[in-house]
Amino acid sequence: MTTTLTADLCVVGAGSGGFAAACSAARLGVRVILLEAADGVGGTSTWAGVNNWEPVAGGTGLCTELYESLRRLPQAACLQARKYSYHPDRPWGWYDRDLQNSDYRLSLSRRSGVPITFEPQALDDVMRHLLAATGNCDLHLGTRFLKTVVDRGGRRLQAVLAQTVDGRDLRIEAPMFIDATADIHLARGLGCEHTIGPEGPRVYGERSASADAHLVLNNASPCYRVSPVADGEDPCLEPEPADCDVALQDIRPVTSIRTYPNGDLNMNPLHLMTGAEAFELGARAREVAFARARLHWHVLQSRYADTFGAWKRTWMSPALGVRETHRLVGRYVLREQDLDAGLAAQDHDDIIAIADHSVDFHGARPSREVDGPYGIPFRCLLAKEVDNLIVACRGASFSSIGASSCRLSRTMMVLGQAAGTAVALFGADVMQADPQELRDQLSNDGAAPTLAHGWLDVMADIAPIPADERMPRG
Repeated sequence: MTTTLTADLCVVGAGSGGFAAACSAARLGVRVILLEAADGVGGTSTWAGVNNWEPVAGGTGLCTELYESLRRLPQAACLQARKYSYHPDRPWGWYDRDLQNSDYRLSLSRRSGVPITFEPQALDDVMRHLLAATGNCDLHLGTRFLKTVVDRGGRRLQAVLAQTVDGRDLRIEAPMFIDATADIHLARGLGCEHTIGPEGPRVYGERSASADAHLVLNNASPCYRVSPVADGEDPCLEPEPADCDVALQDIRPVTSIRTYPNGDLNMNPLHLMTGAEAFELGARAREVAFARARLHWHVLQSRYADTFGAWKRTWMSPALGVRETHRLVGRYVLREQDLDAGLAAQDHDDIIAIADHSVDFHGARPSREVDGPYGIPFRCLLAKEVDNLIVACRGASFSSIGASSCRLSRTMMVLGQAAGTAVALFGADVMQADPQELRDQLSNDGAAPTLAHGWLDVMADIAPIPADERMPRG
């Protein structure tokens, strides 16, 4: 027997984009049903182990509110200061806790900003609290999307079918839907044009596009946590796992390390699994990747015992950190030319977010910095084939190069806030949304897509931490 639920808006996926879409719409009076297959919210930021926000322009609105809520909790979030840069003899970049600074705005710049690290359970808890406080959001965890139901004309999504972890079938009907599933399951199920992997140079005329026809995706990360060995406790050397499919000598120990507020370390191995391999392995990817992660920790402990001999592995993230899969080909595709032009030179009247992160493939393809903030148009969230679907996740309408820069969690959160706000303002007429009205509402809600509001480098009342203090060369 199928239970039918109705709402003004159904959001599928409660990662960064889905959380923000549901929360912002519900605050503005929209009745929201939010579906999430996992048993927690936050997605990659929480339960895929990427428990930090990289420095980036534009992380405003709900992002700021989340940080301030976390900061009021004991040992829930803290800014970071670089302890070590990567070195051939020390293959890790390591950020430690910055206990002297707490101003969130210090994180709002790729070049001069600092990262933020947080406890995943704390972020999950705060997100759930904000959703519940709206009084308009019905959160269904452990509920997996199955298929879409469209009208006869095929232009409007009527319902989604889902199933709970205990086997109950649900039908959710709504006039508007937001796909925040990261892998754009709704959009793909509806037959919307989509792509995966890098585009060739002829597709969008991007200067860095490769003519290589192989599927190359941004690397995946099996993140884990280590804690210091207590006084009097014997060192706990990670045994070499018997189930690992790679040899000891083939493990690359390159690691991005962030320090949790309590002093534990978040270990993000950067070269254990390619994105294409994760995609091809499918459901087996986590098992394979985390066997390699155990071997990775064995290598760090045994080869760099002076640094890691007094640490022990205490947690492995429930999900694999995947950075790139399917992407929508929507009403506008964010491409390398947008990144290079910068905000001032872009000719879009519907920019609803800014970002300035590097073009970053984690070694899978060449990476580079961008010159400064650029804008993301609202049209990147809109499918061409369906009139009541918005995509607010890393699978929105970006080229592979564009996605490698704008895919960060806080940027996705701002896109989600824009999507939810648009539904509240325009309802089923969202495809004819007034860009200025949307931008004005975002500004009223603290998510103004402007340099003065969202870029540390031009904020007159706060100075970046000096480079020699922020990024010492250890």
